[in-house]
Amino acid sequence: MRNRIWIVAGLCLLTPGAFGAPKAKAPAWKSLPVVQPTGVKEMTGSYVVEDRKNAKWTPPKFVYNEKAATGRKEARVVVVIYNPVLKSQGGKTLVEYLKANDPREYSRILVNVIRDASWGYINYNIVDIIEVDGFTKKVDGFRYTEETFLDARAKQQWQPSTTSYRAVLEENGLMERIKKEHITEVWLWGASGMHWDEFAFYMPNRYARFAPTDNPWFYRPYDIPEEIGHTFWVMGFNYEVGSDNMIHSYSHRVESMAALAMAEGIWDTKGKRDPWNVFSWLELDHPGKPSMVGNCHVPPNGQGGYDYNNKRTVPSWSDNWARYPDIRGEAREVRSEEWCYNQDGYQRWWLSALPKFPGYTKYGYNNWWVYIANTDEDLPDYKMQDLTTFRLPKDYPPPEK
Repeated sequence: MRNRIWIVAGLCLLTPGAFGAPKAKAPAWKSLPVVQPTGVKEMTGSYVVEDRKNAKWTPPKFVYNEKAATGRKEARVVVVIYNPVLKSQGGKTLVEYLKANDPREYSRILVNVIRDASWGYINYNIVDIIEVDGFTKKVDGFRYTEETFLDARAKQQWQPSTTSYRAVLEENGLMERIKKEHITEVWLWGASGMHWDEFAFYMPNRYARFAPTDNPWFYRPYDIPEEIGHTFWVMGFNYEVGSDNMIHSYSHRVESMAALAMAEGIWDTKGKRDPWNVFSWLELDHPGKPSMVGNCHVPPNGQGGYDYNNKRTVPSWSDNWARYPDIRGEAREVRSEEWCYNQDGYQRWWLSALPKFPGYTKYGYNNWWVYIANTDEDLPDYKMQDLTTFRLPKDYPPPEK
C-alpha cells in the first residue's frame, strides 16, 4: 500500500495542461442542447431503454476542465435526521428507543472516508444538521404517527410507499437554501420503514450528458425537484445499522456514476473493455484470469455477494489502478487481510482504488471523483484555514503556575 501511495502521489504532480486537451471556461455540458429521454419511466424516475446495446447514442464532445479536475473542492451538505420523540416510551427519541447509532458521528465518519479516498479532492462541509421530531411524508401523502409506526414495526408490515424527497426538502425549508447556498447534497437519516433509497439524485439534462441505459438503478431522480437547477444528491442512511452500510451505500453511488460516465450505461465485463467494466472485472466471472478491483458487493477474491471474509488468495491487477490510465503490469496475490476481513475495510479499500488523477482519455476525466461528487464541474475550491498561527480553543486553560 505504501508503494501505491508514492506512485500515485508522483502522478499527481503532473501538470494537467501538458496533456494537450482544450480547456473549458465553463463546464461544457451547460451548452448542450436539451435531450428528452426515451424509453419507459421506472419507479426510480429513470427512463430506460429495452435494448441498450442497440440503442443509438452519440456522446457529447468531451472538453477537459482543468479547474474541475484538480485541486481541492468543497461540497456543501445538510444532514437531516428524522428522530421523533415517542410519548408512549417516556419521551425517548426514536434513536434512543432503538438504541441506534448517532447520525452526527456517522456523517462525520463519511466526510473523512471520502476525503481520504479522494485524496483531499472532495471535502464535504456539513453546513447544517436538522433534527426532525416527526416522520416523513410519503409520495402518496401517507405519514406515520407514533402509534402507526410502532404498530407497523411490531408486525413488520410497513406502509409500502417511498418517502417524498420533495416533501423532505420543502418541509425543512431547504429549497431556497439549496439554490442560494449551493448545497449539493442532503444526507438523510432515519429508521427502517421510512422507505427511502440508499441514494437518489437529480441531474440537469441528464440524457444529453450521459448515455441511455437499460438499468433503472443507475439514475434515480425520484421526485427530487428539478427546479433546484443543479445536480443534487440525497444519500439515504439507516441509523439502525453500522457505518459500513453507510459507506456501502456511497459505493453504489460510485458504481452508478462510473457506469454512466465510463461505460455508456452498460455494465458487462464480458462484452466491454471500457475503464469501468475493467475496474469491476472479477475472477469469479472470468475463471482462470486475475481479478481487477471488483465491485461494491464482491471483492477480488469473493465467490458471491457480501463475501468480504473469504479466505481465498487470488491474483489481482488491483495495484495497477495506481497508474491509471496505464494499468499494465503484473498481477499479485490478494486476500481479505488487506481489508481486515470485513465490509467496512473493504469499502474503504475499494473506494481508495478509484482513479483521481489529472488529465483525460477518450472515456473522460482521469479523476473519477469529478463524476461522483463534482458532477456539474462547478464545486468551489476548498478554502484552507490560516496556516501561519497556532490557535487554541476559546476555553482552553492557561498554563499552570
